[in-house]
Amino acid sequence: MFFSANGEKFREAHQDLVRFVLNQAGRFLEPHIRIYCFYSPTARSRQSGVAGILNFNTHSQKIISEIVFPPIGYVMSLNKISPDERLFDITFFAKYHYNELKELELNLPYLPIYTYFPGDYRSNKEVVSNRHVKKLMGIRQEPHSF
Repeated sequence: MFFSANGEKFREAHQDLVRFVLNQAGRFLEPHIRIYCFYSPTARSRQSGVAGILNFNTHSQKIISEIVFPPIGYVMSLNKISPDERLFDITFFAKYHYNELKELELNLPYLPIYTYFPGDYRSNKEVVSNRHVKKLMGIRQEPHSF
């Protein structure tokens, strides 16, 4: 799924993932790659190729690709960092053999998607509330022109 969400350059840049996907005997992902999952209670879907999330307060950088098609969403982190601590890490699925059957109970978090920004799991109410706070603080919501 993530290869379809990303362009051809993604395949060229991540030959380790190409080998993993094409090799049924392969059982482990590269340590810097993590796969996360969540339940999306909204009817919205979104898909993102590789995107960066920067936090200027903590100076953290997250590099992700995301696919949400209700009721399930998947996030692939390319630098081991989850964009949200509530996501359920399913990277361990890679340790199982291709045809191995396993019964698992997953406690997936409910994370809504309202905006088109990958890694943003705020509800409609939270997004609208943030707009009101910015307006009260006098923060411009329009993009700045240079």
